[in-house]
Amino acid sequence: MSTTFPTPTPTVTDTTAARFHEMLSAGQYHEAMEELYADNARHVEAMEMPGSPYKRITEGKANLLKMSEHWGKTTTVHSASCAKPIVNGDQFVCEMKMDCTSSEGPMAGQRMEMQETCLYTVDKSGKISEAKFFYSCG
Repeated sequence: MSTTFPTPTPTVTDTTAARFHEMLSAGQYHEAMEELYADNARHVEAMEMPGSPYKRITEGKANLLKMSEHWGKTTTVHSASCAKPIVNGDQFVCEMKMDCTSSEGPMAGQRMEMQETCLYTVDKSGKISEAKFFYSCG
């Protein structure tokens, strides 16, 4: 006996998560932030990175865009991927992987493979209001 589940009606979070995945899969990280982030958005990193000019918590879309621009100028991305998002209510998670080399800081010139799980909260207007990053170093 098989059970048939009803097809859920897409929510604003489903729509934002799908667009986010589409843009990141096309390498449009900065553009995704410009389009999908709320003006009062914030990032919460797992830890403060030694030698980084950024704090563990960065608030405001304008500050996040500056951080993104700086990162783009100082990081060479060799490859990257973003897994399909999983939505729960007003949040979604996705796993991201990146092979990159930074040109500054304590890891300057060293190629790194990074993996993180990201939790995004979406407001009622469909904008990302918070991103929390989970990863381990070492």
